[in-house]
Amino acid sequence: MHTTTSTPYSKSFQRRLRVLFSPVRLSLLVAAIAFCVVLNVVYIGSGGSLEWIGLLSAIPLLAFAAWTLATDYSHRRKEKAQTR
Repeated sequence: MHTTTSTPYSKSFQRRLRVLFSPVRLSLLVAAIAFCVVLNVVYIGSGGSLEWIGLLSAIPLLAFAAWTLATDYSHRRKEKAQTR
């Protein structure tokens, strides 16, 4: 099945993946995961004494999730406005 631009955003899984996981977003996700892994290794290596590192390691992943949700919401809202 070939997805065209006429397929609505909310109905096309391929189109959503192409928007939400573009090369820039995918590289930022990989960087956020690497950041998380590195800080968790530091946290575990310190015996858990640096508690703030555990929280800090989750911030890039939470920011990526929030950005993805905001983008998805924006695309769905724009599509809904166009159909009216």
